Amino acid sequence: MKLACLLADGFEDVEALATSALLRRAKFTVDFYSVYNQEKVTGAYHTVVTDLLKIKDLNPDDYDGLLIPGGRAAFKIRDEQSVKDIARAFHQKDKWMFAICAAPTVFGLLGLLDGKKYISFPGTEKEMGQAIRVNEKAVRDEQFITGRSAGSVYDFVFKIIETIQGPDALQKFKENIVY
Repeated sequence: MKLACLLADGFEDVEALATSALLRRAKFTVDFYSVYNQEKVTGAYHTVVTDLLKIKDLNPDDYDGLLIPGGRAAFKIRDEQSVKDIARAFHQKDKWMFAICAAPTVFGLLGLLDGKKYISFPGTEKEMGQAIRVNEKAVRDEQFITGRSAGSVYDFVFKIIETIQGPDALQKFKENIVY
């Protein structure tokens, strides 16, 4: 499973880095893309990421899914045409779409979650179109998996692993990290 992860200054450090680190432990490949084609991006809590690809070079055909962490960056990138185009392309190609915290608004504002269950950071409900909010830490509906917040990162990752690799793989993963 190969994922493209979109980053911009102000990304939520835990949601981006813990999620990607845990998924990499589960044998996922996670490539970081700079939304603004920068050489480096800085998280909300001052973590600097330098191993970045440029969004202008992102080809959805090269990936199985899209991962978008939250943080204040999510409120900026959701208005970028490149992000909208990429989200639509992944959706049209029936690729996996993962977002946590404020990032589900990227999908919600495009109408991609209309009629689907989701969870996101409290207070973002009005930006989710006709999506159906549920009170869970992480939820799957069709090709979408959404997570509530930085405090829900493990639940979010576990939902992704269980969905993609199955419950036995998730149990083994939990044992390997001594969860």
